[in-house]
Amino acid sequence: MMKLFTLFTLFFCASVLSAQIGGHNAFKSLAMSPSARVSALGLKLITVGDEDVLLAYENPAVANPKMHKQISFQHNFFPGGIKHGVFAGGYHAEKLGITFHGGLRFLNYGDIPQTDVFGVKNGNISAGEWAVQAGASRPLSDKWRMGMNLNFLNAHLDTYSASGLSADVGFFYEDTTSRISYAIVAKNIGTELSTFAGSPKAQLPVNISVGISRRLAHLPLRVSATFNHLEQWDITYKDPNVKDDIIIIGEAPKKDNRFGREVDNFFRHVVFSGEFLLGKFEQVRLRVGYNHLIHQEFAVKNVRGLSGFTGGIGFKIKRFRIDYGYTNYHLGGKANHIAISSHF
Repeated sequence: MMKLFTLFTLFFCASVLSAQIGGHNAFKSLAMSPSARVSALGLKLITVGDEDVLLAYENPAVANPKMHKQISFQHNFFPGGIKHGVFAGGYHAEKLGITFHGGLRFLNYGDIPQTDVFGVKNGNISAGEWAVQAGASRPLSDKWRMGMNLNFLNAHLDTYSASGLSADVGFFYEDTTSRISYAIVAKNIGTELSTFAGSPKAQLPVNISVGISRRLAHLPLRVSATFNHLEQWDITYKDPNVKDDIIIIGEAPKKDNRFGREVDNFFRHVVFSGEFLLGKFEQVRLRVGYNHLIHQEFAVKNVRGLSGFTGGIGFKIKRFRIDYGYTNYHLGGKANHIAISSHF
């Protein structure tokens, strides 16, 4: 009964705080991938719980004793000099049966020219965000876990600053016998505490997601599917600057393909990924993913491209694991991600 009440509260809160995902949110760094591994798997993964403490940023419920005394550092290299990174660590309190984790997340937008009203450059200004996170997870049964993250947020733009507070709530189910796992997560439920120069408060990038993973019995492959932004069904965007096709006199107007739009909108919610786990101790992990929302939002009209396709690889060398991820956002902009982790 308690589980049902918590799930109801989770959906209710997110529905109240739901917002457009097209760029009208504060603290957008919360919506960015926290690790090279996640980036390589389509930029979303909530259904895997192993020794990787960075996965707890995506779903706090996956934090587990395997993350005890693990530290990880992740850095993303974006076009235009934009940098994003995460530093995280885990600790398992055996007597309490709780796994704690926490870390620091930062986003730097690079150098931004400062100009006067006449366009004369007077130097550069800085802009960025950072967030401190603390989280915990505990088992509800042999197969169920529940977790929560709390985030204190701060952003700055030159001499202006803003702050906020958010929370993530997640549930994780894993059946090792059938090699299947499920998860449900509500991320970034919160509010701004202060805004830039007293401007109106903006909503945070809320995201309710559910997912499933299955490790194949006769192949070292785990396949996953994650359904994002369930708090808002229609996430398509029609550019008002793009005019409809010109209708020639005497020609019948083209019919609105409503079915096609619904299919497109459905797959914008879905992220598909696969991870090959090679070696007795999974020393090598090959990854591939596809994010249809990224594909549609970054695609160039009438030009074929690989926007939304991701990939990467992970190596385990003694006590260290090194992960690399590659994200194809746009024809003119790709991103590289690297993470290093170890147990101490």
